[in-house]
Amino acid sequence: MFAKIRAFYVMLILLLFIGFMIPFVAIFRKLNNRLRYVTSKMIILFSGIKINTVGKADETANMFIVNHQSMIDILALEVASGKNIDLSWVAKLELFKIKFFGLALSLTGMIDLDREDRKGIIKLLKDSKDRIEKNRVVTIFPEGTRNLNNGFLPFKNGAGIIANKLKLKVQPVILVNTARRFDIKNFSSSGGDVQVIFLESFQATKDKDWLQNSREKMLKIFLEKSEK
Repeated sequence: MFAKIRAFYVMLILLLFIGFMIPFVAIFRKLNNRLRYVTSKMIILFSGIKINTVGKADETANMFIVNHQSMIDILALEVASGKNIDLSWVAKLELFKIKFFGLALSLTGMIDLDREDRKGIIKLLKDSKDRIEKNRVVTIFPEGTRNLNNGFLPFKNGAGIIANKLKLKVQPVILVNTARRFDIKNFSSSGGDVQVIFLESFQATKDKDWLQNSREKMLKIFLEKSEK
């Protein structure tokens, strides 16, 4: 019962701070990144979550590939990567249709992906190129959806195609214990630590194995660090 009450509190805090952020982002577009950073930091703080960062975000990277467990994944990485790195998240189109949340995504220049459209990868390529030219880091969940199990779903090929086509510098990032801090499916929450682990970045190549190899390396570390 307490976990569900806490989840309601975290959701309320999240909606409250995002609600405050939206008009400021609409007015001060150039402060987009800093406003997201401050908003994320406040939500994390008031939610009783502590971010422990291992390694460092590479300011020369063009793409982050990240495992996905929870709604707070975005907040955790926004905080851990710092206010000098401007993330552009790839999110499914359905999220952009949610009035409140979708407005926040649109105003902050996130990338929508229509999984049902065969031409979706072409749009993703175009949008990714646009964001990179604006010195933003394309940030993608290769699993495609949240995974609450103690492991990773298979990585979809989209991240690999984009990185190879645009010759991007990729940095894998592992999020640990975010599902324990906030689980939207079971609507439960607990305070505590979240680890954000930045692995060494690398240049994407035409070798298709790099995405799968990254998944295996990320999964091994994730299993070692996860709360038992």
